[in-house]
Amino acid sequence: MTGNDPRPSNPEARLAIGEMAVKAYGNYFLIKKLAEGGMAEIFLAKQLGVEGFEKNVVIKRMLPHLSAASDFVSMFLDEARLAASLTHSNIVQISDLGMADGCYFICMEYLAGEDLATVLRTAKRRGEQAPVNIVLRILTEAAIGLHFAHEAVDPKGEPMRLVHRDISPSNIFITYGGQVKVLDFGIAKAESRITSTGAGVVKGKYQYMSPEQARGDSIDRRSDIFSLGVSLYEALTGVRPFARDSDLAVLKAVLGGEYQPVRALRPDLPLEVEQIVNKAMAQEPEYRYPTALAFAQEIERYVGATTSASGGQALTTFMTGFFGPERVKSKMRIESLDELAKRGVDIPGRTNPLSPRTAVGEAQFDIQEKTNAIGAPLTIQTAQQSRKLKFWMAAALVAGIGGTVVATKLLTPAPEPLINTPPPVVVPVVDAGLPGVVIDAGAPEVDAGLVVDAGVVDAGVAVKAQRPVSLTTAMVQKGISANKGRFQKCFKDNKPELPAAQGTLKVTFAIASSGRVSSVSTDLQGTKVSRCIEAAVRGMVFPRHVDLEVRVPIALSWDVR
Repeated sequence: MTGNDPRPSNPEARLAIGEMAVKAYGNYFLIKKLAEGGMAEIFLAKQLGVEGFEKNVVIKRMLPHLSAASDFVSMFLDEARLAASLTHSNIVQISDLGMADGCYFICMEYLAGEDLATVLRTAKRRGEQAPVNIVLRILTEAAIGLHFAHEAVDPKGEPMRLVHRDISPSNIFITYGGQVKVLDFGIAKAESRITSTGAGVVKGKYQYMSPEQARGDSIDRRSDIFSLGVSLYEALTGVRPFARDSDLAVLKAVLGGEYQPVRALRPDLPLEVEQIVNKAMAQEPEYRYPTALAFAQEIERYVGATTSASGGQALTTFMTGFFGPERVKSKMRIESLDELAKRGVDIPGRTNPLSPRTAVGEAQFDIQEKTNAIGAPLTIQTAQQSRKLKFWMAAALVAGIGGTVVATKLLTPAPEPLINTPPPVVVPVVDAGLPGVVIDAGAPEVDAGLVVDAGVVDAGVAVKAQRPVSLTTAMVQKGISANKGRFQKCFKDNKPELPAAQGTLKVTFAIASSGRVSSVSTDLQGTKVSRCIEAAVRGMVFPRHVDLEVRVPIALSWDVR
């Protein structure tokens, strides 16, 4: 690391991607962590107002350890200023720039949908191709938004000469309502920018760079047009034209214009479409479209002369049908703070009906922040509760009640129990420690004499007898953390099955009183990655414990970019 990129002094404080405890942050409430990059974390958040006003927004928060690095702060603030100056329907909107808890943040509009990279990965996993008319509509809208940015002027009316520098499918977003938005002007350059990016400095994703950008030369809007062409090529074929085994090989291919013709990969494409791609990806800038608008108009001329015309409604129909009603609903229907509180989520300023720990006006995040959890607070069975359980079990036997009594409770509101079972042992969400994600390393060691085997146990080997104990979060978390290498391998080995390059797999498993895992399920049931994770979880053995069964919901985060 350089002096401008200090290492974090407390990396464990960083939250894992996925569900988390609701946290007050400035005038917002952070609900869920969506992603993390080299400069910032991205959160789904709530913006509150008077008379119960509540709006879903996205908070982009600078990583805490970068707040003291002036270069990073300037870059982050420049991004906010530039993006906030661009008001257009095809560009994500910025509504606030502020500082809270010692970190700068940007507030932007929440978009319910998917980026183009996710669309293409999902299509490839299913063995499908994105429809040509849909691809052309998406790239047309993105080009129109990009043209607006290229034409932007400052308050004095002077051209800003803005260049995005990082156009790729991951920065083109399609909402379920049929809108297309250009994202992330984070490494954009304008002459009016405070922190300048000089010639010779290469920024961006290598596989989508123009040759002049890869050389570190001075660039203009035509560099973004090249990147649009590369994105169009990939969207039509499902193949990245400059994909190679190393960054050096990628750069060599970009500089040499080494890629297969579009119709060699997809012969059914019309010649006119291939010509549009080739012109946008011309090696020399003067042979490309002069503006992003000219690129969009060329596509529209072709679309208008064919029967494949499609507008926003066609995009809506495609997106909702392609990803299915459950996924669409999960992103379009975000629970309100009141709804979260009613199902037991600790929220500052609200009474939690399922937890006496949180009173109105108090913020309780000690356990949840450490474990990146959302849901009911952590409760551990006491000796008195254990005695109550034994009493009710005896009563059930006397009354002739059969079946298994499960001392467990889900994170959602539960119906009245058949037997007065004690509060459950609920282990909150634990991150698997995959690349780019930091797990909590602060869990205490297991008490002496207790053995937690996080590997596969030979069924023919007897486990040493031990006195049953009260299973603690630390014991479970230690076993899960010890298995992170196996989880990581499952994700890497089955990368094609994953719905996105980054994400969270929800896993629920039960630990019998013997310490063995009695059942396990994931939200990707039936896939190879799920079967791999299930096998890894079933191989874990925990201490024998006094509870009949402990149910453990966890979220394993992956990053296979």
